[in-house]
Amino acid sequence: MSSLPGRFSSLGDWNQALLSAGLASIAYASIVTGYSTQSPAIQITGSIWSSFGLAALFAFGTIGVPILLWIRYQIRGPSIVMALVLLFWHVLIHLPVLGSDGGDAPAFALVLFWAPLYLVAYGLLAGGEYWLRGRNISVSTPSM
Repeated sequence: MSSLPGRFSSLGDWNQALLSAGLASIAYASIVTGYSTQSPAIQITGSIWSSFGLAALFAFGTIGVPILLWIRYQIRGPSIVMALVLLFWHVLIHLPVLGSDGGDAPAFALVLFWAPLYLVAYGLLAGGEYWLRGRNISVSTPSM
């Protein structure tokens, strides 16, 4: 088994990656739930705990997966997309040129509820980055 160095890491690597991804997802879901309970424009129809659980699940798909991929496999492409998604929905959408004045739904709803679409993009980017890293591309200089 010595021919597979670095392929199979210890359980501690998985624990650290899952803990970091889970904590980031729970933190974002907490912010979303806290904002939702304080805002008079947003109404939570079910219990706060079920709303928090659903937000945490979607937050793991949107925020946790790129963090997990970065920590566990050093794949950074999905994290860049996650940062662009968060930048767009939380900052750029409020610019008059791009978005409207608040819109129909809060920005975090679109961050969370489009998680399946983001997961597909993360998978494609992670697969592409993994494939490109696995290729041995030698840079050859032209001889004179």
